[in-house]
Amino acid sequence: MKKHTIIVPKGIRYISDWDKLEEGKRLRDLLPSEGQYIMNKTITGCGYTEYWITNDFPAIICSPRLILLENKEDQHKEDKNVLYLKNEFNSFESYDRDLNREDLSKDKEDSDEEKLKKAKEYTTYLKKVVRDHIDYCYFILHKSPKFLVTYDSFRRIKEELGESINNYYVIVDEFQAIFTDSRFKSDTENNFLYNLQGLSRVCYLSATPMLEKYLDMLDEFKNLHYYDLDWVTEDDARVIKPFLKTKQTKNLLSEAYRVIQGYKSGDFEKVVFKKEDGTFEEVYSKEAVIYINSVKNICDIIKKCELKLDETNILCANDYDNEKKIRDAFIKAGDTTIIKDTRCIGKVPKEGEYHKMFTLCTRTTYLGADFYSTNARSFIFSDANVDCLSVDITLDLPQILGRQRLESNPWKNRAELYFRLNTKEKTEEEFNKYLKEKLARTEDLLNLYDRAVGSEKHSFALVCKDRAKTKKYKSDFVAVDKHSGSDIRPVMNNLVMISEMRAFEIQQYDYKDRFSVFNALSKEVGDLEDVGEILNQFYSYRSSTEKLRYLFTLPETLIRSCLPHISEEYTNYYTVLGVERIRANGYNISDVKKEYEGVLGNQGINIKSSIIEKFQVGARITKSSVKEQLKVLYDKLGYSKTPKAVDLGDYFIIKNCKITRPDGKRDDGYEILAIKE
Repeated sequence: MKKHTIIVPKGIRYISDWDKLEEGKRLRDLLPSEGQYIMNKTITGCGYTEYWITNDFPAIICSPRLILLENKEDQHKEDKNVLYLKNEFNSFESYDRDLNREDLSKDKEDSDEEKLKKAKEYTTYLKKVVRDHIDYCYFILHKSPKFLVTYDSFRRIKEELGESINNYYVIVDEFQAIFTDSRFKSDTENNFLYNLQGLSRVCYLSATPMLEKYLDMLDEFKNLHYYDLDWVTEDDARVIKPFLKTKQTKNLLSEAYRVIQGYKSGDFEKVVFKKEDGTFEEVYSKEAVIYINSVKNICDIIKKCELKLDETNILCANDYDNEKKIRDAFIKAGDTTIIKDTRCIGKVPKEGEYHKMFTLCTRTTYLGADFYSTNARSFIFSDANVDCLSVDITLDLPQILGRQRLESNPWKNRAELYFRLNTKEKTEEEFNKYLKEKLARTEDLLNLYDRAVGSEKHSFALVCKDRAKTKKYKSDFVAVDKHSGSDIRPVMNNLVMISEMRAFEIQQYDYKDRFSVFNALSKEVGDLEDVGEILNQFYSYRSSTEKLRYLFTLPETLIRSCLPHISEEYTNYYTVLGVERIRANGYNISDVKKEYEGVLGNQGINIKSSIIEKFQVGARITKSSVKEQLKVLYDKLGYSKTPKAVDLGDYFIIKNCKITRPDGKRDDGYEILAIKE
């Protein structure tokens, strides 16, 4: 690949803003007007896909997920030049299944005759819709047409547009999914790549592209120009690294149950902010978004936690099997509102729409779905021992962390990762041996096809096609190519091989041990590389007092680096009390909590003006009398703080003095010199 870096100008936060600059400085002026290229936007939420939906170029935005397109369609209902081409005739492929198990889906496999009938129906529908939309955009709206389409349906619009497709920019959104989905979607991804070849204007777009070493292994990518957007050089404040709390566990589901029960019992996490007027504002998280890529686990959670549909939004592959499993789970959980036709798989709510307390997501929402909750926290569950449950720290995690969009959400850039380390150790030598054997079987099968004659070739190709669909390339890498001539033929599926190589890296390297996890995470989230050992030490202490003492005896710069990665409770103590008051309480968690709650409870009480009115400048008063008068004043105002004579120094400039009593004895006291500014 030929790599280039483009520095994003200062003042640009969203790609659409870039287009408002003078000619020559716009992004469109820095990119090739013809040809195919890779764009690494490097951060999620920068509006790159939105730019292509709203700019003045004709464009086809291709997505790997139906839910992403539905999300975009909902956001652009008022934009009449944006058309989502729904292909209800396509079979649905689930990204939620465990690849180690055979595909036993109950979805009916259509006969060749039925497939041909459906294809004709869709072609007829497509011809009219596409042509009507183009005419409407150009002659009525005077705008460029925009099409939203899935990877699998792209070939249909390509066929309909013919040579005129080269007048369109084709945006392959979240293109790393071509690799990660290849085992789920059989030959779909290869067909998609085939249909992209030779097109004049194609942008492969992602904030988390597939690793370059793998891109270089494919002819379709290895010679492309590769552009990186640099958001840091001109303004590093634009790039906010997310903060992640991590916990190693042996039982992911027990951790999920604990999180949910905390919300159900009203034990909501809170964040405290200090406002400009010096008072504090508390924000509670009353919503939880849980990412766990297993419909079975989601069903177990529903039943165990007795969740109800009116409090739970399920986002997963919207197929018959999943719908039935989830409906049955709600019924077993005691939800009496569920009937036979109740739809239990939900949708991503639009901005301003109601968000349920719990959202349980599978991999369908990892890419591009926008959440607009004002207070949701994100919880991610990763099991390196189960292929479908293993979260790719490089590709999946940044996508998940970019799903919450609202700046007003205090947890927008935070998440909690619960992970189970890999216990099935396999050396690189063992994996290479396995790969070599699998490649040898692939070559044997392809040779058998070459030696077949007449109708044997077609029969053999059909067997290979069925094996790829049901076995998901468990024994070999044989796919079926529909484009090599008049008939299908078996071919080597390089995408699946690369996907397996990446899966090995994730399980054996990224999740080898806790240190490996931290090392992988440090490249994606803020400060973990520097504070990893400190956090390990922090979590080694059992009591909160020990944790307080360890954390708040560190230099303050390290304290601030650690706080985002641990419970908000410690951040709130720091925000409200500061290091000195925590130390003054001897790091005792009970005393710190009491003073913290006292400070928050005293908000709105104007203690300063009352004290200034009570005590006069120039007066000399014993310390014992100061304490007594403060107690009377505190009790009268409902001010929950233990009175101390030294409190006077918070409001006045004072100096120590001796005060003579009538009996001639002298007491310690203060002389009030002036009101403190």
